[in-house]
Amino acid sequence: MQLPKRLLTGKGPAFSRLNTKECNIGDYRLKYQLPGNSIDIGIPKKPNPSHLNLNNDLFATYECDKEFNRTFVQMGFEWWAYRGFFLQGSFGQLGRMSLHVDVNRAEPHAPISEGDLNSLASYLKQEYWTYYETDGGINLRARQHYENNKVLMGDTPVSGFLVILPDPYTKERINGADWLAYHINSEGMAGHHHTYYWAYPLNKDFYLTISFWMQLEIGNRAMRSERLLDDARRIMSMMELYKS
Repeated sequence: MQLPKRLLTGKGPAFSRLNTKECNIGDYRLKYQLPGNSIDIGIPKKPNPSHLNLNNDLFATYECDKEFNRTFVQMGFEWWAYRGFFLQGSFGQLGRMSLHVDVNRAEPHAPISEGDLNSLASYLKQEYWTYYETDGGINLRARQHYENNKVLMGDTPVSGFLVILPDPYTKERINGADWLAYHINSEGMAGHHHTYYWAYPLNKDFYLTISFWMQLEIGNRAMRSERLLDDARRIMSMMELYKS
């Protein structure tokens, strides 16, 4: 089954070639391994810090990024193309998957506690609802556009224009640490991509996310999505988070 599945889903990460990575995040150390065959676009990668101080005042001195509802410092990044064995997809690609290791600043609207996955799940539910469903949110705007458009009414389901918020949030134990796992489809805007997250609350101000962003091209998206998720879980199984 593996060979036909590989032929249909494309050549992706090379798990026979693993590279060890690690970084220090406050009192924690994250160690993991990444497969080879990553995308090389010929441009030097943005350097990521090997150590991050979780003091609120010092956090602002790092190069912070903003993506959707998160403000974060990126600690690691890699991406892989799933290339067809024939000329298929965009530039021969059947799909892409990228890995993001981010330390996110928690907003003060809902408290989180170190190691408490329930508090982090409550925080994230409110975060996503605020970002997508309240004034200016993508989902709210899509509903308003649908309801006010007489051409679309009754012909196109509004669900096709919505970002489906994470549900459920589950606990997964990986190498002795408990992670909060969740999935959001088409993060940012409706479309054919998925993001899978594993998150851990580091303290009351910050939480760690390991996320896999998956973009699917032509063909059997269900089979391709299953292959990418299998690879993401395999990479995630090599994550070791512990207090140093």
